Amino acid sequence: MRHSLLSIFVVLLLFSCSQHLTVSQINTKNIAVNAQTAAIDSLAQTIVKPYRDSIQNDMSKLVAVSSAALVKDKPESKLTNLVSDVILEYAASYCVKNNINITPDAAYVNYGGIRASLPQGEITVGRIFEVMPFENEIVLVKVSGESILKMAERIAARGGEGVAGLKLGIRDGKPGTLTVGGKAVDSSAMYWLVTNDYIADGGDQMSMLSAPAERINTKLKIRDVLIQALSERYKKNGVIDVKEDGRIYNEQ
Repeated sequence: MRHSLLSIFVVLLLFSCSQHLTVSQINTKNIAVNAQTAAIDSLAQTIVKPYRDSIQNDMSKLVAVSSAALVKDKPESKLTNLVSDVILEYAASYCVKNNINITPDAAYVNYGGIRASLPQGEITVGRIFEVMPFENEIVLVKVSGESILKMAERIAARGGEGVAGLKLGIRDGKPGTLTVGGKAVDSSAMYWLVTNDYIADGGDQMSMLSAPAERINTKLKIRDVLIQALSERYKKNGVIDVKEDGRIYNEQ
């Protein structure tokens, strides 16, 4: 027993006397993965090819043709207007189809949620996936006019974002004129706002929307809705022609 205790003491003493090691240098380098790195595995290629071809075929399908490039910008842009209009329209349609006695008042799309532009000319499914790579879904929230005003403050501070059904004048980074449905916002009234689930959960500093009086999760993915909406517009009216209409503007 005494021998065991002595052995343990010696081991602890050795560890306590050991020097503390620190990292003095880190060397890194990128290793390119390409055809020169390793030979192509023909078996793997054979297995992957049907799936790759199927995905490429789906991504290359034509959705619509646009008369101009749709690029996001501030305070408003054709692309932010398009996405906002589409989710407001489809939220209203969802309510009708599901016998929900609600008429959405406005829509909000966060600027960072739109990740790419759409080109002039042919718009494919793959292009829509680039614009909306996330699995965000359309959500309706019933919020107070006070929450709408706070949301407008955030939008104004950012220089503009995507909205529909709402008109906002920005003056020195703060809200100036603000209307919903052509009427001044009543801080004590309730409004149905359409947005995505990320924003409805308070993401992107939109906590004023995270505790609504009511919430409806449509389970409609914005990306899928955008593909369907553009396809329907193209079949009905031909070339897509999106306009800017001054829904967000800089006041003098």
